[in-house]
Amino acid sequence: MVAIRIWNQCNNNCIMCSNYFVRNIEEDERTFTRMLSRVKEKEPCPKEITFTGGEPFLNPSIFSLIQKFRKLYPSTEINILSNGRIFNYLKYCSKLKKYFDNNMRIAISILGPTPEIHDSITLSKGSFKQTTTGIKNLLKLKIPIELRVIVLKQNYTYLLEIAQYISDNLAGVGYIVFIFVDLVYNKEKVAISYTETSPYLIKAMQLLNKNNILFRLYHFPLCTIPQEFWKNAWISVEETKIAKTNKCKNCILAKKCVGILKGYYSIFGDKEFKPQK
Repeated sequence: MVAIRIWNQCNNNCIMCSNYFVRNIEEDERTFTRMLSRVKEKEPCPKEITFTGGEPFLNPSIFSLIQKFRKLYPSTEINILSNGRIFNYLKYCSKLKKYFDNNMRIAISILGPTPEIHDSITLSKGSFKQTTTGIKNLLKLKIPIELRVIVLKQNYTYLLEIAQYISDNLAGVGYIVFIFVDLVYNKEKVAISYTETSPYLIKAMQLLNKNNILFRLYHFPLCTIPQEFWKNAWISVEETKIAKTNKCKNCILAKKCVGILKGYYSIFGDKEFKPQK
């Protein structure tokens, strides 16, 4: 997978955003030529390209970029990460559909089951209403969606409620991804341990299983979740972001596990983790 940042501004100001630094990217960093060269540097024939930001759909050239990359890579999966607010406008969604095919997906973050919780994380009043309306608009037009739940201190006790909200109100999404927060920015404010998170996550996953809703886990080491959910855990980051601890080196599941992110290790260490024998 190749990720490229196509815009440096966002209409949210999320307290845990790990891409805050992109706001300093110069304009020439976002030309199609520069983007394409970065893709070719990483993977000459990528199976998946992800557009990130900022908010990619604030880029006035977004539709042109989609067309150009699709023409060059006709069979590559294209994913676009978004806060979903712009899809509050149904006319915009209808325009977007003209550029979409079955190998494209929009990944939208939902951070709480209520406006109060979601908006307290995005620091943008009204964002929950716009995002959820936007998701419903995309579903009406059958545009493929992945929902992302970033797990952090401000919402980890509400994971079951988030899963319930999605089950009750947003049926039809492709799948849900629980992403444990990458502790890069505002570490002290958003940090929570796997041990504290686990009881709430398990209940949320059980509910989704009961309702036959597919889900994945990103940034969750296997020894922090019950074995029945190991199949849902993905190796979600490159090795350069992982702390190489002796515990992980001595675990027989090391090659199948994402490991411990460096940001997490810098705060909590490795006392929670148990090598599998």
